[in-house]
Amino acid sequence: MRLIIITCPKLAADRLKQQISQFTLAIELSLLSRIEIICLDDLEARSLVRVPYVPEKWTNNITDGWEHFKQNILARNRTSDYSYERNLFTLAPNLVFPPRLLTQSEHSVALRHLLAVEAVANASEPCIILEDDALVQDESLFHELLLFMHDLIKPRLFVDLTDNYIPIDIRGLKSCQIGRIKYCAHPVGLTRTLMAYAMSPDTAKSLLGSLSHYSLPIDMQLQVQLCRLCLPGISLYVSPFLHGSKTDAIPSSIRQL
Repeated sequence: MRLIIITCPKLAADRLKQQISQFTLAIELSLLSRIEIICLDDLEARSLVRVPYVPEKWTNNITDGWEHFKQNILARNRTSDYSYERNLFTLAPNLVFPPRLLTQSEHSVALRHLLAVEAVANASEPCIILEDDALVQDESLFHELLLFMHDLIKPRLFVDLTDNYIPIDIRGLKSCQIGRIKYCAHPVGLTRTLMAYAMSPDTAKSLLGSLSHYSLPIDMQLQVQLCRLCLPGISLYVSPFLHGSKTDAIPSSIRQL
C-alpha cells in the first residue's frame, strides 16, 4: 500500500513533519511501501494537470451529482425536520448550488488532487491519498486498516476514509465488520470530503478517463464522476483519521491560502 500526501509550499513546513512522523511504524512494519508528497506551487501544478477548468459546466455537473449532494447536506445538518427534507428534495439543484466561479484556494486544492489521482493511475499498487491536515487519531486502527485494504481493495472501488465531519446516512446500506473495521457499502462511491480516501490504479484510470473538465470543488467533481461511472464504494463508520482543520486541531488551509 502506497501513501500520497497533498500539500502546498506555504503549508508543508508546518504540517509535513508532524504528519509523516505518524507513519514511521507502519513503514517499519512493511504495511506501507512508500510515501509520496505532492507539493507544488499553483503555476507548476496547472502546467502538469491536463484537465481544464470549464465553469460553464457547473449546472450540468451539479445535476448529475445531485442525489449524492442531497445525502451529504441532510447528513451534515442531522435534521429530523420533515419540512426541511421535503423542501430540499423539491428544490432545483441550481437553487441550492447556484453557478459560481471557484476560488483560488479551490483551484489549488483541485489541481493537487488531480495530480494525486494521476499518481495512483500510474502506480503498481493501491494508494491512500491524504490531505495535509489528516491526523492519525488511532494508530492501531490505522495499521488494521492497511491490512484490511490490502486484502479488500478491488479494481472498481472507491474507499472513503474520512472522519464523521459529514456523517454517513446509513439508511438502506449494508453494514460489514472485520475486526475493528466497520464499514458500509454504497452502490456508488461517496465523497463526503477528500481528507482521506483510497483506490486502486484501475479506479484512478477510470476517473481520469471520464474527467474531460472540472467546474465544481474537487470533492463534488469526483462525486459526479463516480456517479457517471457507477463506481461502487465503501465508507468507514470509524476512521483512524481526524480532519484537523475542521476540528480546529490545525488552522484551515482554505483560510491560509
